[in-house]
Amino acid sequence: MKIAVVSDSHGNATALASVIEDAKKHQVDEFWSLGDIALTGPGSQRCYELLNAINTTHYLRGNWEDTYDQVKQTDLVDLDDPEDIAAVMQVKFDEEHFSQVVRSQIKKLPFKQEFAIDGLSFALYHNSPTSDHGHALLPTNPQENFDSFSDHTKADIIIYAHVHQQLMRYSNEGQLILNPGSVGEPWAVSTKLLQNHRANYLLLTIDQDGISDLEFRHVAYDRQKEIDLAYAKQLPFAKLYERLINTGIGFTHDDKALLIENKLHDYRRTVESFLKNINNEK
Repeated sequence: MKIAVVSDSHGNATALASVIEDAKKHQVDEFWSLGDIALTGPGSQRCYELLNAINTTHYLRGNWEDTYDQVKQTDLVDLDDPEDIAAVMQVKFDEEHFSQVVRSQIKKLPFKQEFAIDGLSFALYHNSPTSDHGHALLPTNPQENFDSFSDHTKADIIIYAHVHQQLMRYSNEGQLILNPGSVGEPWAVSTKLLQNHRANYLLLTIDQDGISDLEFRHVAYDRQKEIDLAYAKQLPFAKLYERLINTGIGFTHDDKALLIENKLHDYRRTVESFLKNINNEK
């Protein structure tokens, strides 16, 4: 059995389509999706369509899927926080493009999944066993952070995502821990490694004896096509998204850059109106 493990496409359907094409060339039997399918790119709806059109047997929700409900709790939104403004603007964009099928699918996505294949047990998480957000599991963090998996699962193989960096290591109990990296927003601490903008995914081959092959794939895609799509669809923060695609430097926590864009496009006013409409519908 060949499995493609994908995660963190973040609305970059151009990258996801290239990953799926590459996986099919390797005669993959099924796909596993570890969350953050949507937000911040222009193709969240298309990403779900792509995954739903193939044999995706396992889905998880990510922290960005949680954001859809979080922003609707309008009392949690701080209009003086540029990151909150950005999150609401991105949710608003997706809500305007999502089908009812995808909206319903997002609400049903599980936090984790555990199962076995030929006696080999797997545990899938978006991030940690207790939270789908945070940075405790960055590859450069201490071993003890990864040993925490052993407190929550006895699975032979643990696969998590979220940190946008590919990884292979072990827990203190010898459990294999893997991370497929990010399809849409690959990341690296090293400036030199960050220059590799290819989409990431994990290719696993499993037989009756266990894993017979494991490959961290890096797939080139048409980055200019993705940038052009962002502008054509009038994606909020398209300029910063272009920077992200070309440099790998994210912007969701770049308050300085967000403040400039928020002021330039008067996003606060748009967010106030959007939140008011949500309150009126309650």
